[in-house]
Amino acid sequence: MDALSIFFTVSSIVTIAIAAYGAIKMNRRNLLLGTFLYSLLPVIGESNQFHLTGDYGNLITAVAFLCAAIITFPSKITYDSKNIAAVHLARKIGLSIIVLNILQGYIVLQLRTDVPAQYGYAHLALALIFVYMIIKSKNSDFKMD
Repeated sequence: MDALSIFFTVSSIVTIAIAAYGAIKMNRRNLLLGTFLYSLLPVIGESNQFHLTGDYGNLITAVAFLCAAIITFPSKITYDSKNIAAVHLARKIGLSIIVLNILQGYIVLQLRTDVPAQYGYAHLALALIFVYMIIKSKNSDFKMD
């Protein structure tokens, strides 16, 4: 394992742990911070691969995760279940993160041979965190810091 792989593996674990902590503690800033930082990792990795190979699939993946980073950029806004529009928007953002990460997890685990499997599992872990958050928000009086 080279230094770049170690960096991406450790960074993935740390950022997913931040997101999971935010989900468990219902702390929106940590959830979004972990997701934002995690979304930057594929942008870096896929951009690097695009420069090396010229494959536009890498560029498309980088742009998709750049969009994910933009929509998950942490803000200081707080809301609860009384703000229906904010809750619905948060669920839609969560759904987009779920779909993107499940799709990318599938691609990494089944279609790409140049990417280590642990990155596919990391994508699936982040998707599960957001599934947990959406279920938790539907089953309780939703309030996030």
